[in-house]
Amino acid sequence: MILLLLLLACLPSLTASATPTPPPGPPRDDCVLRIASGADVSGGTRERALEAVWNGVKGRPRACFVAISSVADEQRSAMISAAQSKAGHYDVYNLDIQWIPEFAEGGYLRPIDTAAHGGTNDFLSQIWSAGAWNGVQYAVPFNTDVGLLYYRDDLPEPKDWRDMTALATARRAGPGPAVLGLAGQFASYEGLTVNALEAIWANGGDVVDANGQVVIDQKRSVEAVGRLIETVRADVISGETLGSTEAESLTAFRERHALFLRHWPYAHEVLSGESKSKGVAFRAAPLPWQSVLGGQYLAVSRHTVRRDAAQRLVAALTGEEAARLLYHCGGFAPARVSALYAKAEPGCDGPSPAAPPPGPTEPEPGSGSTPSPTAEPESEGVRPDTLLRALTQARTRPPSPYYSQFSRVFRTEVHELLGCWSLGRKGCEDARTFTAGLAPKLRKALAGG
Repeated sequence: MILLLLLLACLPSLTASATPTPPPGPPRDDCVLRIASGADVSGGTRERALEAVWNGVKGRPRACFVAISSVADEQRSAMISAAQSKAGHYDVYNLDIQWIPEFAEGGYLRPIDTAAHGGTNDFLSQIWSAGAWNGVQYAVPFNTDVGLLYYRDDLPEPKDWRDMTALATARRAGPGPAVLGLAGQFASYEGLTVNALEAIWANGGDVVDANGQVVIDQKRSVEAVGRLIETVRADVISGETLGSTEAESLTAFRERHALFLRHWPYAHEVLSGESKSKGVAFRAAPLPWQSVLGGQYLAVSRHTVRRDAAQRLVAALTGEEAARLLYHCGGFAPARVSALYAKAEPGCDGPSPAAPPPGPTEPEPGSGSTPSPTAEPESEGVRPDTLLRALTQARTRPPSPYYSQFSRVFRTEVHELLGCWSLGRKGCEDARTFTAGLAPKLRKALAGG
């Protein structure tokens, strides 16, 4: 189980830089429907869900996942190449959430037949709407992801960014061995884009507003970048962490080298399984600021010759039964609220079910019910109410067909800025100079330049 959860660090919502792995051999000869996807790091749970909700039903054309790569950029490039060929090699794409506008705008996707999905109230509104582009639903949530804050259990839960910084500064100034303040994903890859967006949101700023306009050079955003710089200057975000991906940041926290950790839900099971013996004693909470929403979505290829079957396949794989399997057996954060509160699947480890929250499907942040007492498993998932609170307040990365260009420019510039200040070099740009120079570059990137 622990090995599986460590492997989940490579989930395509935030894939670390890695040596590309060759794709596996072709799917079975009897596959009629093909789902293009990243390498399956779920320990076979996606295959299990596919067999349960689709292939196990008599009379349906057999479907198979076709694993492309464990590296997100390679997945995206291969899928776009296949779509541009118009050969219909794939019937369904399993897309990272941030790729949906690019694939939709490129004409690679067929609109979703929403009637095949019945009601959509089981999805949180922002999770469902992330599958749309220009008012058309092109993709359905397969699984989701959201950032959480992990902290030592002898520390209080931080109320906000300033509180976290103050707690880390005070603890680091006391007696005892040197320790990092905040461990996170600060290497120059997609993880830094996510962490930097969240840090700017945490301090009252924004990078791109709801209308798609770059606003990082506006007053509140400049101040937010200034606070991020101060966090680095105070060594709460240390230069040691500027090469960290999911794996390195998790290691730093689990080995007691950091007070706080920004990470994904699967880290909870890794840490809780160890804390019973030699691991770090910790707690987890929703980030005390907005998190980036992650996850994968299923979309029907524009060029499939099996349109109706592909639509039905997407509906089956994003239904309640599949969501329960992915959550309880594979550790994927479910896109459907009902899966959080369903009983665990037989033979699967997973979070203990709780009574569903009263009232509307989408509760206010902070609401949730207390899970019923159960025997504590060897490793534990995030409490359903904690995960639901985090998902409710999450937001997407800037939706754009040119998101990849935007992210590349943003993370490269931010990494250089933080690296300069962490080393205490002379001539490092202040927040105003930095944002004034970055804003036109981001506008150009979002325009496809």
